[in-house]
Amino acid sequence: MSKSSKFPQSLLLQSPLVRLAFFDNYTMAHPRLEETFNLLKLLVSNSGESRVIFIYGPTGVGKTTLRLLIEKWLIETNQHELEADRGWLPVASVEAVVQKSGLFNSKDHIKRCLFALHEPLIDQKIDYGTRGIYRNSNGQIVIESKVIETDLGWALEQALKHRKPKIFFIDEAHHMLMIASGRKLTDLPEAIKSLANRTSVVHGLVGTYELLTLHDVGDQLSRRSAYVHFPRYRADCTQDREIFQSVVWGFQLNMPLVEEPDLVSHWDYCYERSLGCVGILKNWFQNALFDAMTEGANTVKIQHLERRALSVAQCRNILKKIKEGENNHAQIEAEVSQLRAELGLPSLGAVADDSESQTLKTLQLGTQKGRLRRKPGQPKPKRHQVGNQ
Repeated sequence: MSKSSKFPQSLLLQSPLVRLAFFDNYTMAHPRLEETFNLLKLLVSNSGESRVIFIYGPTGVGKTTLRLLIEKWLIETNQHELEADRGWLPVASVEAVVQKSGLFNSKDHIKRCLFALHEPLIDQKIDYGTRGIYRNSNGQIVIESKVIETDLGWALEQALKHRKPKIFFIDEAHHMLMIASGRKLTDLPEAIKSLANRTSVVHGLVGTYELLTLHDVGDQLSRRSAYVHFPRYRADCTQDREIFQSVVWGFQLNMPLVEEPDLVSHWDYCYERSLGCVGILKNWFQNALFDAMTEGANTVKIQHLERRALSVAQCRNILKKIKEGENNHAQIEAEVSQLRAELGLPSLGAVADDSESQTLKTLQLGTQKGRLRRKPGQPKPKRHQVGNQ
């Protein structure tokens, strides 16, 4: 084990499953995550009239990790309130699911929301205000099939008012756009906005850039919404490249192996197949680590990375969607200049791309602090030839 490794040395005596679990639970603190985490904390703490928060970015950038960190923060900072009110939930979340038909089903979604707000260990019962929805003798929620969607919606409203979460997350929210023909694209987002207003519960819609489709659906939704952009690291930005190298090194140091792997020397291959998305990178490293441990290898080698990397075709397909989303985001940002012109205000001028990559001081997110630096004798990251590309 390298002297610079960050994991407990005792882990090397544990089983591969325990060591894999350690790496799986490890959260790499990095500027993009910190910036969005801090902004989302502010919005959750005081959203004003912005009862709907759109949290969007590329697939695999780490949005679910961001949501889990917010949930952990809300639970840890509200322990006294939880003890005083056993019927309160500081946060709840549900995933928007696509059915086998390839479409989103709003009735099924409302049921999932009701289950997400139900906590069997809480004694206080919810009066759902409609027949066919109740708790059985075991404390489990029962939703009879005959209950219509309107009644389900009423029950969800009562549940939100009773549980009073500070934010109700809908993960993979872009799936809600996959609706059957004949329904308006704006129906569900407008219903969510209305529900958030009636219950005074902030709703966080977490998804890809496809969520930006809802940006211009109406002035009421726009006025009562806030936007949190979680971008990837860009290879055409010097600061982003340096941060990405530090991220690779951070994961490298936290792989519980006898021999520290040399991943940072292949940082550009890591970028090539992760597209600058830390979530994709983490999952890739997790799989490569599993393969290395299964083989009984002392370290993760480039062969393990090659075996588990996304194909070129997969990367090109994902990158195409990312670039489309980034262009849509840029167009929305450009509306600021148009707005100022329409108001008769002077232009703010061009803003450098690097400004979005501003590095903030690292906050404690259950992981190491500060920016990673190369250890003494560590060669400057460079591209090594990697198999057949």
